[in-house]
Amino acid sequence: MSNSMIAFTIPLYLLDHAYRTLKDNLRGLTLAEALFVPQGGYRSILGTLKHAAGWSHVYRSYAFDPQPRHWTQIDWPYGLRDTIIKSEPYLQSVIAWFDEAQRQWLADLECVEDDQWDKPRPLHWGQRAPLYQIVVIIAGHHLYHAGELNQVLSICRGEAWEEREEVEENNVSTIGHRVRPPWLDRQA
Repeated sequence: MSNSMIAFTIPLYLLDHAYRTLKDNLRGLTLAEALFVPQGGYRSILGTLKHAAGWSHVYRSYAFDPQPRHWTQIDWPYGLRDTIIKSEPYLQSVIAWFDEAQRQWLADLECVEDDQWDKPRPLHWGQRAPLYQIVVIIAGHHLYHAGELNQVLSICRGEAWEEREEVEENNVSTIGHRVRPPWLDRQA
């Protein structure tokens, strides 16, 4: 494997890791949890997922489509709307739409030759960036929102958010509402 091939494999691994990290937060997600908005917040888990999926589609379209499609032109589940639909079918369609964005990214990236990774491609705000940088941007976006979903879910579920970790850095006791790490039982 050439050095350039190795270098451009890293963004692919990062994109896959980011996608899987976000998807891990959706495992076992109920509709009630998906609709939860923390006190003082403005966006539900479902709304955040819809946002992440939408921008994934936009960034991919600008990077690969001959006629890029912006926010208002992409194929939204149930059409472009200002609010979510509070239903299980809508939740599942947004999850499937996020999955479809990832599938399209991987299909397009599979066709990229080594010498194309550092060639500038358009971004939705009018600038250009190398493809590898665009992939890293969307992976970072996925990871950012994966952390956000994890935190909001922990608030919704009344759990400490550091699943399988001790949380001694907290300034409040987590006794009674934390996720007890399995390794703690093995140390006793």
